[in-house]
Amino acid sequence: MSWTLFELTKHPDVQAKLRAEIQAAESAIYARGDTEFTASDFESMVYTTAVMKPLVTKSGKTITELSIPENTVLVVSLAGYNRNKDVFGEDADKFNPQRWLDGSLQEKATTKLGVYGNLMTFSSGHRACIGWRFAVYEHQAFLIELVKNFEFSMDPTLASKIRREAGLVMLPTISGEIDLGPQLPVIIKAVQSL
Repeated sequence: MSWTLFELTKHPDVQAKLRAEIQAAESAIYARGDTEFTASDFESMVYTTAVMKPLVTKSGKTITELSIPENTVLVVSLAGYNRNKDVFGEDADKFNPQRWLDGSLQEKATTKLGVYGNLMTFSSGHRACIGWRFAVYEHQAFLIELVKNFEFSMDPTLASKIRREAGLVMLPTISGEIDLGPQLPVIIKAVQSL
């Protein structure tokens, strides 16, 4: 969620489009006499889903060949796969919700891994996370409530200081302040007061 909010602070146009989809979905829910989102509602919100899939930028050099000694334990870089340009296009390291909507990913995909959007976030195959759908719905429900009620922004001088700190999950930290722990200094305004 931290990284989604971080990207939304840098893309107010995406935030506005996301809020519009949320408001339209909520109107449809009220029109049918309900007050809560259902799994079907979540699945019908294609832009919200597209916003949740992109990942944060990461640069690095490409390794094309590597000798691995016998009995070496290997750890798969899920973050590396999730930024694979052969799978997700030339802008794989950029926040771009549109890539999930225009159909180009299906045309380019040379592999089909992962249980969600060809991403390895929840692994793949018989070792895939059994709670992946719950995690996606939970993320979507939380994101909907946040974006429906608040606008997010960030001081531009701070945006360039945000760093990814590896752990069980990637955590946002401020360069030079890692000893203060995870931080994401976001400016939050209530939508009603805009």
